[in-house]
Order: sequence, then structure tokens, then C-alpha cells
Amino acid sequence: MRISTIDAVRGLALFGILLVNVLDFSLPMLYVDASVFAKDGVDRFLLAFVDIFAQASFYPLFSLLFGWGAWVMFEKGGERFRVTFLRRLLALLLFGVIHAFFIWHGDILIGYAIVGLFLFPFFQASAKTLRNWALSLWSSWAFGSTILMWLMWKVSGDVDFSEPELAKQAIANYQQGTWEQIFMQRVADWLYVNSLTQTFIFVLTILPFFLFGAYIAKEKWFHHVAQHRETIQKWCIGSFVVGMAFKLLPYIEKNIVTTYAQDMIGGPALALFYLTAFSFVSAKVIHFFAPVGKMAFTNYLMQSIICTFIFYSYGFGLYGKVTPKQALAVALGVYAMQICWSHWWLKKHRIGPLERVWRWMTYGKKKTT
Repeated sequence: MRISTIDAVRGLALFGILLVNVLDFSLPMLYVDASVFAKDGVDRFLLAFVDIFAQASFYPLFSLLFGWGAWVMFEKGGERFRVTFLRRLLALLLFGVIHAFFIWHGDILIGYAIVGLFLFPFFQASAKTLRNWALSLWSSWAFGSTILMWLMWKVSGDVDFSEPELAKQAIANYQQGTWEQIFMQRVADWLYVNSLTQTFIFVLTILPFFLFGAYIAKEKWFHHVAQHRETIQKWCIGSFVVGMAFKLLPYIEKNIVTTYAQDMIGGPALALFYLTAFSFVSAKVIHFFAPVGKMAFTNYLMQSIICTFIFYSYGFGLYGKVTPKQALAVALGVYAMQICWSHWWLKKHRIGPLERVWRWMTYGKKKTT
């Protein structure tokens, strides 16, 4: 049984991730801050809005939903679940490699496929075990690494991580480069943020959300909302308070520590707020977002295809030419189109086109339920 609320949360997550990603699609965000491209107060306001309400909140939200989905799949999977789930992860890895090296460097699918392997020891765990592992891992890593960052800051002070020369190179290649130059730039960008150390950090960052999503699924929060309303409400309020407290820290005192804590603690807390808050929204809101989320895999990859076409040289070549407000306007237009397309597609089909391919790769046969 599909739960429309979960599909709706995925739909919201797609919007949030696009607001963050479109700045990377259009500007050399890896190497310089987007504020460099701000032209006026509107740009600065919009960047602050994305920073507070979207940055570092929607990849944890997708991670919670991935864990939720993995546990639901486990409950339905029977004896061959482990083989089926492994095939699902391998298919995801293949999609991720294609996405990362032939479409856009900022792929998350490769990471999800790798971290998904760490779920196997937990599929027989109790809800309490899932919750305790999730909270222990997250709090240890998030707060521990923040304290380490604070110690480093005390010794070295603020560090400027900007790479203006690499930013100029990215603009030249994405804006005017050949297919080969764009490919090599994409590989360079991917390697810039991915290493063995980063893989270890990614596992520590993402696995707690996978486990907490599995905990929510096992407890059936969204299967029986009325039964769990009090629990959901407590998590909703608590996560909002913690999330906003840390999200606003850099606007009180900006340094490398407050910025790090904003992402590592504030972002995930706000993700949990978004998830739990959707249990209280109206049926109209659910209906609006659910079709986009039901086709989340297709829509996620299509966002990359559409936006790279708009900003890279093989399309309109607008990379590095736009302001933040123009980039975000593109995001709004792309998402509006995806809402319309998803509603239309699902009137004629049960699942999205790439969801169908992924299921075929997972199960080896037609499966649309």
C-alpha cells in the first residue's frame, strides 16, 4: 500500500533539492560562494532563504525516505529480500555513475547505493535498536565533528576554502567548452569532493538517517498517523526548535564553526521537521505534491538533464552568466513543469518511466505495485 503522505514529502524534497542544486548547476559553487554572484538585496535575501530553509536539509530528508522505503521493501520482500535489495542498490549505483559522469557531478545516488549496504545488518533489528543506533551515530558524529571543527578554528581561525582560479576554469568549460571539456570538468568536479575520506564521512552522515527512516517505517508512523500523532507532534516541534536554532547561528555570528553546525545539526533537524509536519497538512497539499514524489527518481534525474541543458554549452550556455535570483527562477519553472507533467503522466501510467526501469532491474520482471 502506497502512502500518499510519503509521496508528498518526496515531492517537497525534490523542490528543496532543486533550490539548492540549481545554484550548483548554474554557478561554480564548488569553488566560490554564491554570494559572489549576488547583484542586489533580492539576491542576498534569496540566498539566505535557501541557506536557512533548504541547504543541508533535503539530502537528509531523502535519506530518511530511503530508509523508510528500504524497510517497507524488507517487510514485503520475503526470503529473497537480501538478493533483491542488493540488485536494487547495484542498479542505483549504475544510474549514479551515469548521472555523475555524463550529466552532473553532484550525484547522490552513488553514495546512497554504497551506504545502503550498511543497512543489511539492521534488517532484523527492533524499532528501538534502529532508533538508538540512528540517534547515537548522528549525535556522536554531528556534535563530535562540530567540536573538532571548533578546536581547529581556535588554532587556525577561519579558513578561506575558495578557489577562484578553479571557478574561472569551470565557467570556461561549462559555458563554452566542447563535450570532451565538459566531461573532463565534470570528472574533476566529482573528484574534488569525493575521496576515501569523504566516503567515510558520507557513511557517517547518511547512515543515521537511513536507520531513523527505517525506525519510522517499522513503527508505522505514517501507516497509522492518528495512533502516533502525539509522538509525531513531539518530534515535529523538537526538530523545528533545534533546526532553526542552529540554522540561524551564522546570522548571529558567522564563522567556520557556526556554518558547519548549521549544516551538520540544523539541516538534518529541519529535515525531520519537514517529514513530520506533513502528517498535519491538508489533503489538497498532499494531492499537489504526491504525484511529483511518486515519480521522484525520474524527476530527480530529469532536473539534472534539463538544468545542465539550460546552463551548459551544449544547450543555452548560461553557466556563470546568471544571478542567484535568475537561477532560482529557473528552478521554479522546472519544478512547475514537473508538477504538471507528473500529474498528467500518472493519469495514464501507474509509475514513472525510470521507476519502471529501476524496478525491472531490481526484480527482473514487470512489477508495478
